[in-house]
Formats: sequence, C-alpha cells, structure tokens
Amino acid sequence: MARNSAEITKTSRFIILASTCVVVAALYFAQEVLIPLALALLLSFLLGPIVVRLERLKLGRTASVLLVVLSFLGVLLVIGWVVKTQFVAIAEQLPKYREDIRHKLDRFQRSTNPLEKSFKEFEKVTATSQPTTAPTTLPAAAPVVPLEGTRRPGGPRSLPPSSTPPPPSPPATPEWTTQNPMPVRNIQMSSAVEEAWNWLKRLLGPLATTVLVVVLVIFMLIAREDLRDRLIRLMGHGRLNLTTQALDEAATRITSYLFAQAMVNTAYGICVAIGLWLIGRFFGREEGGFPSVLLWALLCALLRFVPYVGIWIAMAFPVLLSFALFKGSGVFIGTIILFTALEVVVGQFVEPYLYGSSTGMSPLAVLVSAVFWTWLWGPVGLLLSTPLTVCLVVVGKYVPSLQFLDIMLGDEPVLEPPVRIYQRLLSLDAEEAAEVGREYLKEHPLEEVYDHVLLPALSMAERDFKQGQIDEERHNFVHQTLRELIEELGDESDAEAARHAARSAEHAAKEQSAPMPISRRAVLPRDCTINVLCLPAKDEADEISCIMLAQLLEKHGYRATAVPAASLAAEMVEMVSEKKANLVCVSAMPPAAVAHARYLCKRLHARFPDLQMVVGLWTLRGDREKARQRITCVDSVRLCITLTEALDQIEQMVPSTVVAPTPSDNESEPVAVR
Repeated sequence: MARNSAEITKTSRFIILASTCVVVAALYFAQEVLIPLALALLLSFLLGPIVVRLERLKLGRTASVLLVVLSFLGVLLVIGWVVKTQFVAIAEQLPKYREDIRHKLDRFQRSTNPLEKSFKEFEKVTATSQPTTAPTTLPAAAPVVPLEGTRRPGGPRSLPPSSTPPPPSPPATPEWTTQNPMPVRNIQMSSAVEEAWNWLKRLLGPLATTVLVVVLVIFMLIAREDLRDRLIRLMGHGRLNLTTQALDEAATRITSYLFAQAMVNTAYGICVAIGLWLIGRFFGREEGGFPSVLLWALLCALLRFVPYVGIWIAMAFPVLLSFALFKGSGVFIGTIILFTALEVVVGQFVEPYLYGSSTGMSPLAVLVSAVFWTWLWGPVGLLLSTPLTVCLVVVGKYVPSLQFLDIMLGDEPVLEPPVRIYQRLLSLDAEEAAEVGREYLKEHPLEEVYDHVLLPALSMAERDFKQGQIDEERHNFVHQTLRELIEELGDESDAEAARHAARSAEHAAKEQSAPMPISRRAVLPRDCTINVLCLPAKDEADEISCIMLAQLLEKHGYRATAVPAASLAAEMVEMVSEKKANLVCVSAMPPAAVAHARYLCKRLHARFPDLQMVVGLWTLRGDREKARQRITCVDSVRLCITLTEALDQIEQMVPSTVVAPTPSDNESEPVAVR
C-alpha cells in the first residue's frame, strides 16, 4: 500500500537529519585530511586571480603558479622573521621599564581604593541595619572562677589558670620499617638527543601540514580546469547547467569576499600605522615615539583575517606597550580610542556594506558558522568558517533537498512581502505590518505595492476565513488595518511624488531641459471629468480593493467613487445613474469572486447595455477566458486581475487626450466614453 505524503515527508526529513549527523562526524574525525585540503582550496581562490593575470602576460601556467606561490611563501617568511626580531628587541627593553609599570599599577590600585572603601562601608551599614534575632530572656549567670589558692568544698585545691598555651610538640619523624617503607620515585634525566627528538616531533606536524598545503595549492592552480570538469562530472548527474552555475557562484562569492577582506584589512593596517605614529608623535615624544609602528600595523592587517578573535590579539600588543613604555596615560588612552574608533567604523559601516553582497550570508549566519567551525576544527576552522559556509549556502540554493541551508544561512528574505505582512496581521501587530508596506513603497510605485503586497495578503485572509482557519476578530483586524494602511500609503505616495517633482524641476533648471517624468502613466487634464464608479461585488474585502482602485484613479485625475459593501445590488445600479458614471469597475476577491461579479454585472448590463465595464478578479489564478465567459458574454467588458492592468485598461478606454463631455443634469443614463 502506498504511503501518504506525511509519512514520506517525515522519512525524508529523518534521512536528511541522519545524513547531516554522518557528515558532521566525518568532518570531525577526518579533519587531519580535510583541513589541509580546505586551506589549499582557500589559498587557491586567493592566489588564482594573480595567476590568471600573469598568464595573460604570456608567462606560462607553471611558471606563473610557481612564481606566485613562492612569492607568497617568501612574504610570509619575511613577515615571520620581522615579527620575531621585533618581539625579541621589545622583550629586551621591557626590564628597563619595570619600575614605571609597577608605579602605574600602584597608582591604578590607589585610584580604586576609594571605591573599595565605599563598598565596605555600604556592607557595614547594611549589616548593622539588619534586625537582631537573639532571644529576649535574661542572660545566664557567669561561671564563678575560684581565686588562686582557694579550695572548693569537697575538692582539691584549684591551680591558677595558665596564661599561655603550651607550645606545640614537634611532628614525630616517621620510622621507616619493612611494613612502612620509604617511597622512592625514579626520575630519569632525558638526554640531549631525546630533547631534540621531542622538539622535532612537535615541529614535524605543522611542517608536514604546511608542505602538504603548498603542494596542493600548486597542483590546484595548475590543473584548475581539470578539477572543475571532474567536479562537474561527479556532481552533475545530467544537471550540467545547475552544477556550472553553482560552481561559478561559489567561486565568485569566495573570491569577492577574500578580495574585499584583503582591501579592508590593508586599509585598516594603514590607519593603524598612521594613528600610532601620530599618537607617539604628540603624546610620546619624550620616549622617541611609538616603537615598531609598521609591525603592529602588519599584525593587525594579517590577524583580521581571523574572524572576531584576530583583531583582539593584534591590538593587545600595542595597547600593552602603550601602558608599559610611556610615562603618563596619554599614549595608553589614545591607543584605546584609536582601535575602538576603527572597529566601530569598519565593523558597523564598512564590512556590512562590502561583505553582505559578496558572501550572501546573514550576520547571524556568520556568527553561528564561526562558532560551529571553531568547535569542529579549532582555530583553523575559525579562519575557514566564512568560505566554507558560503559553499554550503550555494549548495542549499541549487540542491532542493538541502534548501534548508540557504534558508537558515542566506541573507535573502525567506518570506515574501505578502506573507510577511499577513503574518504580522495575524499576530495583531499593525505597526510592523505597516512597516513592511512602507519599506516596499520606498522601492516600488504605489500600484505595485497594492498588487504585490496588500491584495495577496487580503486574498489569503479571505481564503483562511472561509476555511475557518482564522476567527472573526482577526478577520476584522485585517480589514481595519488594511483600510488604515491604504490611507497612510496614499499620503506617503503623494509626499514622495511632491519631492520627486521638486527634484525634477531643480534638475531641469540646472540642465535647462524638460522635467523628468514622475510616472509613466498620464494624468487627465483639469478640464476633463471622467466619473468612475467602483462597485464591490459582495463583501468588505471587495470594498477594500475598491478603495485601492479609487485612490489610484484619483491620483491620475479621475473622479472615482468607492461604494460601500453594505449597499444592495439595486442601490448600486441606481448609483450609476445618480453619479452619471462614465465607467464602472466591479471589484471581486476570491474565493467566490466569479459568482459575485457575475450577478452584479448581469444587473448592470440589463439596465445599461452600452455601459463600459471593467471587472477586477484580483489575484485570480485560473483561466481568465473561462472566467470572463462565466461573468458575461459581452465583448466590451474588460477583465483584469491586477490594479495595474485595470489602470491600463481604463486608459485605453478613456484616452487622456480626449475630453469627455459631462452629462447634463436632465440626463438619467450614463455617458459611454469610447
């Protein structure tokens, strides 16, 4: 018997969870093999663009790869030698400043003494203010101490009490016997050869890893096309297009991230060098300025490649030196202010702007990935956390079964704006729902906000209410909030249009050209009066969509009226004559939009056969032609599913260049504008 979809979904989720646990266990136990491979891959992405540039200079692939790799190793060795030399020189100078360091620490301790005294006094006050719980009975009589030389009745003569306790007896030396032997420990003195071998074993591990990484980098750069083809053949499985896109996107993201990080860290090191030099110049002139400025700038630039931890390790050295080597507190305070200001500017403004678009990861995903990879692979995992997580995000984007990775780690919104605003409305949070609409209005016209956000949210609310999934309280809250939001967005749209018109006029004055158009849609002339009547097909949701359409029509010069949903069908038919309507727009929301619109259109067509009508079946997903045939068989009736389409249909029916005659008062029939 076939299993249902719920059982299949549970099975697939269990398989994904089990596979994830197996992969994590494999990553942990195989880290000795995978860490060199990941480091080599990261360096290949970093050095690859340089190799490509050298190849374009006709240098040859092998020569270009060897030149770039050897140059990179040479730079690392030179940096290591400089760092070691500078640290040795600074360590030799530290004993000269031992007294200054002790004096600063004593002064710091004296500055904290008043605070400690205040805390102690506060503790004393609180201790004395507590109520006593001792019993209220009379104290017992003090014991009678017999005087010296007196005799108790019936007892011997008492001796005077001793004023000092007897001295303690010396500890007895244990006697070592056959039953209690002396413990003996065998201490083996290691020879020089053994010490050298132990030191060599500690060195061989990192050295072997370094050699392996260098060899892998060389071969990856030389045979990069062959490796790419093998990966495509291994993971493609007939999906060549998706696999190629995934590999290209992963390579582009990682390369862009590394390049952006290199630029930011270089600029950071330059700022550190300039800042420390200026601090030493103005506040530490007597001591000869800040020592080894270029060294600390270089360390900051390199260690910033390690997320979160590297910069704190790098700034610890100059901060400690500023405290130890300089008299006074000017250099110390200036150094702290320098690093604090740089971290605030770079961490809060520069890095989010540059890294967000290159990695495609959310800030929370960057933090979680750093914690995860550090737990899995240690410090090397922290260094590789962002590139490895970028690969996971790309895999989740192109592999349907791993889409949860893209959802959890990616930076793109996981909920569409209609779903977001509907979810906020269900939570009775009108403010955040309005914020979603305002954010969308900043980048899209008002009619697109209604078509892509509010109308779908209203349609979801009507569908859930008809199915009994939401109660009447939330249903009414959705309607009321949408009414208020339509009015608010309309006012903001008018304000934005006024600002755009002012900017357009200013631009035209400067450039001596025609003003830029505010909207692609034409506005009716002032002497042209077109009456448009917006009729709801049935309930309040239809009325809300009528309000949206009427508001958009009024912004383009039409005289539009939205009829309340409480009006009867006969009353709506009479309003067509009373308002002298040139056009009628019937608005209907699913799920019963076709049936409600059909009834009202038949009533209108029977009374006004020549009346131009537009029927809006908002968010309709079925066959439009079948829906139009069910509503009416008249060809003059226009059917649309979005407000933008309705505005386009009305513009075609009523050209803005034609001035429609206004019906006289004695005419009872509406004027059809063709």
